[in-house]
Amino acid sequence: MLITTLVAAVISIAAGASIRAWAFAIFAILVAFGFGSVAFADGSSLIGAVVSGIAFLALMEIGYLAGVFLSGFARRSARLRQNDSAADSVTATSERRQG
Repeated sequence: MLITTLVAAVISIAAGASIRAWAFAIFAILVAFGFGSVAFADGSSLIGAVVSGIAFLALMEIGYLAGVFLSGFARRSARLRQNDSAADSVTATSERRQG
């Protein structure tokens, strides 16, 4: 159960960086439904299986949001770093021309 949860969290974080929200929502709902079905088949009560599926869905959504945040932060940092290096090269070029 712990390994399944960790795998779902890692997949959700990776998905946050690469796929659209509606595609992930469909995927997460299907996975949560499957997880709840397996919990029910293993002998859990129906309410317990539903709660497990919803908890799994919530975990996947939180992982997706974390992935979206981290990928946006990484893109922004890379863009700022690239803009700073371009500004440095322009400054160095203009200093050489004046000197």
